[in-house]
Amino acid sequence: MSTTHEFQVGEPVHINGLNIVCNVEKELGSGTQGKVYSLISPDNSPLVLKWYFPSMATNEQYDILESLIQKKSPSNRFLWPLALVNTPKKEGFGYVMSMKDSRFKSFSLWLSRKINPSFKALLTACFELVQSFHLLHSKGLCYQDLSLNNIYFDPENGEIRIGDTDNIVINGEDKGNVIGTPKFMAPEIIIGKALPNTQTDLYSLAIILFYILFLNHPLEGKIESSIKSLDLPSMSKLYGFEPLFIFDPNNDSNYPDPAFHANAIIFWNIYPDFVKRIFVRAFTNGIKDPMHGRVRETEWQITLLSLRDSIYYCKQCGSENFFVPGSSVFEKLTIPVELGGIHSDFKVQNRSRNLEEIQSNSVCWNPQCKTMNTHILNIRIDDRMFVALNHDTKLFLHHIDPDHKYDFSSPVAEVSRHPTDPRVWGLKNLSAYPWKVSKVNGDVIEVYLKQSFSLVPGTKIDFGRSKGIVCY
Repeated sequence: MSTTHEFQVGEPVHINGLNIVCNVEKELGSGTQGKVYSLISPDNSPLVLKWYFPSMATNEQYDILESLIQKKSPSNRFLWPLALVNTPKKEGFGYVMSMKDSRFKSFSLWLSRKINPSFKALLTACFELVQSFHLLHSKGLCYQDLSLNNIYFDPENGEIRIGDTDNIVINGEDKGNVIGTPKFMAPEIIIGKALPNTQTDLYSLAIILFYILFLNHPLEGKIESSIKSLDLPSMSKLYGFEPLFIFDPNNDSNYPDPAFHANAIIFWNIYPDFVKRIFVRAFTNGIKDPMHGRVRETEWQITLLSLRDSIYYCKQCGSENFFVPGSSVFEKLTIPVELGGIHSDFKVQNRSRNLEEIQSNSVCWNPQCKTMNTHILNIRIDDRMFVALNHDTKLFLHHIDPDHKYDFSSPVAEVSRHPTDPRVWGLKNLSAYPWKVSKVNGDVIEVYLKQSFSLVPGTKIDFGRSKGIVCY
């Protein structure tokens, strides 16, 4: 027989805030705060009920939920409380939220290498996570308990969903039942000098980004592997009182142990220097100076998108790699274009251009390959950004219109293959506005919707709000 705070399969649940009656489908799980049930709704919309254990069903928690429901979600990526649920037949209270789709998986599957998402998907997930917390913090809210346990992603495209939103409070308020999750808490919380706030959220966010990209905790190196028993005092020292970044440029005493932290070493050598630098800041200055030293969401967004745009495919094995543009050089274009791992015989003879040559990151990181990738085709836009041109590359308003930063709602251009000559690749206009294209022979043409121009290095494009040039 169930207790007064549990629900049975088929039991009706009156949700007055949504003016509907649902039925309990099944119990999904139980945590420290309560139990979660899937619901059958009248319109079949996927809903979930979280019902608090009596000890957690406090007046303070009720007020938090009431406030969140009134404020509305800053993004559809948050599994936000939709309505409170009370019933005289049950002790306590609960709330209803949308259920995440089954395509969203736990990041634990990636950390254990049970799934193998692309770099593009991982970077998209990181970007969406950072953008979501930027929106949350801009509303004056603090998440408090950010960890990999409450974030989910679609391994195919990187879309994310964020759960456990019932602990979100107004920044600066001493409310809620949690102060964080071990390993993800900021040092100042661990040592008792601070309570959760937006600055501690930023630290937790940096840890999650490092975990996703390097498959390792940023503080777990030789010091951690030398500890025989990782008890509470040891954890407090490692993560709170004496935190040391595993790639601290001034102190290598906590460098990754190859026997235990091979992933960290492998991935640290894959990413470009500009990525390493921002993580060094996050876990050196960000530890020493919590108020001013932490990396803001805006910086993360720029870095993550630059990294995602730099992805190219190895011409030999197809592995994703990252390129870094070097200095301009004077060279003759007498070599074939390498596009997204697909070889094209298209050649441009006897034309000299000042083009961007790739100075580093041109050797495939895949240990089974190690192919030298030269002359990686890319487009430079207003000296603001570079985008590698692969067989599946798409450009968005974010790329070509400075007034629409981070707008990825629909593509405005895509790389396409010539319909009759598979050796020739072009950039197709998917927007409603014509482009003015200056070809390498001096001809100027207009490219309209669904039309393409050939991707020849030296070709210049006027997108209207920005200008680009095709480069090696």
